[in-house]
This record gives sequence, C-alpha cells and structure tokens, in this order.
Amino acid sequence: MDIRQQMEQIRTRIQHAIAHPYVDRYIQPRTIDEDRISFALSMLRSARVETSTALDYVFAMMLIQLALDTHDEVDKQQMMQKKQLTVLAGDLYSGLYYEFLAQRHDMSLIRRFAEAIKEINIQKIRLQQLSPDDVERFHCIGVIESALLRKLSEHVHAHEWGELAYYLFSLKRIQREETKSKAMVDYTDHCKRKVQDLFHLHHEEVKERFSHLLA
Repeated sequence: MDIRQQMEQIRTRIQHAIAHPYVDRYIQPRTIDEDRISFALSMLRSARVETSTALDYVFAMMLIQLALDTHDEVDKQQMMQKKQLTVLAGDLYSGLYYEFLAQRHDMSLIRRFAEAIKEINIQKIRLQQLSPDDVERFHCIGVIESALLRKLSEHVHAHEWGELAYYLFSLKRIQREETKSKAMVDYTDHCKRKVQDLFHLHHEEVKERFSHLLA
C-alpha cells in the first residue's frame, strides 16, 4: 500500500469515527489536514514503523488535531447552541482519541501527546498576548503547528523530522495570513532556509508535496 492509499484509508477512518448525525447537522464538516497525514506517514515509514502501527498512530494524532481545531472555532459570535455543540464535538474527538490509544495500551504515546497538548495550549494563550510584529509570536506558531508531529517523531526516534515539522508547518501557517509585516517576511525567509537545509534528509514525496511553500 503506497502513501496515497494509506492517506485515503486514514481519512475514511476518521470520517467514520467522527460521524454523528446531530452534531453534523449544526456544525461545519471537519477539514482533515492531508499535509499532516502525508508528513506523518513519510516520517513513520522512514523510521521503519510497521504499517498497521503507523496507520494507528496517525489516526490517533489526527483525532487530537481535529479536537484542537474544533475548539479553536468557538467564538463569541456563535449562537449558544452551536457554540455548545462545537465544544462538545471537540470533546467527542478527544474522547475517541483517548479511548483508541487506551485500547492499544499505548501509555507512552498518550503521555507524549498529552505533553504536546499542554505545549499547544500554553502557546495559544501566549499568542493572544503578543503583537503581530513580536518575533516571539512566530515561536508560538511553530509550537502550535508542530507539537503533535514533534512528539510523534520523538516517540519513534526520528528527531530530525520534528525539526522539519516545526519550520515546515510554521511556514504553511504564516503563508495563510493576509497581513505581511516585515517581521513576518523575515521569519518566512528564515523558515524557507531551514526547510531547504533539512529537505535533503527526507523522502522525495515530502519534498514534492511541500516544495510549493518555498516558491
């Protein structure tokens, strides 16, 4: 099974796991980040993780990512019912993740992902306190966007992939932002240089999938 087939299997598995007719009626369909799935699968293949285990790891990681992303959607403008459902949907995805890894008796990975969630939440709070031009803001973004992937890389002893994830997903997030300050432009160039330096260590499919970020 190639990476494209593995990605489709994980995407289908996630959609099946999170399907809930009442929740689906009131909140937008979840967006599944295929870049994260592709990156994680390439990393696990490089680390020679057995395929079925790799699929389980990425499935669990993406359930957490969906929970975090869903909680981020809660804002003061939402109607109370929709707001409550959005929070509960995020909690549902978190519960699915814990149940799945607990059934696997994978306490080590649960601990690592718990550390990542803690890091992400701390940096999200910090991010709200910083001005758009504060360079510390970019470190917050890097941690938020890469913590799960970095902890997974530590779990499979593929630490160099964690460094690439930090800069690559920082770059992806920053390039989505509409306002481009000088600090942001400088940091974008820094990330591109770091990614370029790290690309030679990794699989061709990673270079191919993410090369557009370096344009």
